Amino acid sequence: MKDQISADTSVTQKDDATHLILNPYESVFVTKSTLTDEEIDVILEKVKSIIEEKGGEVVSSHNWGKKKLAYEVQKERKGIYVFVHFKGTGDTIAELERTYRFSEQIIKFMNLRIDPNDLGKSEPIREDKAYSYRSRDSRGFR
Repeated sequence: MKDQISADTSVTQKDDATHLILNPYESVFVTKSTLTDEEIDVILEKVKSIIEEKGGEVVSSHNWGKKKLAYEVQKERKGIYVFVHFKGTGDTIAELERTYRFSEQIIKFMNLRIDPNDLGKSEPIREDKAYSYRSRDSRGFR
């Protein structure tokens, strides 16, 4: 009788492990401005495949295009912004960040956990110039 009970509990533990909670995430990465659209698409497909391999689901992805950076990053003054909304786990984020770090084309990246109501909603930056929150008034000049 004890053998039968222990066998039943091991089955339920395996079933619980397959039901992973998927959290909503936003991933933004900036690539070098010299890349072509085809090269950007290859990077984006690789990101999507990583998310799907880890059991996640891509909700939306957008190429925001070339924008001026607020400051120089790896001798680049402009970069191409790519934006992805997806559902995934912590393992998905870890694998994405590892991939971003090893890629020579990606110069900056950021992953955020977002509100489920914001999933799939994004607006690209409208201005081409970098925006500073510090105006003359904030530095004491009148």
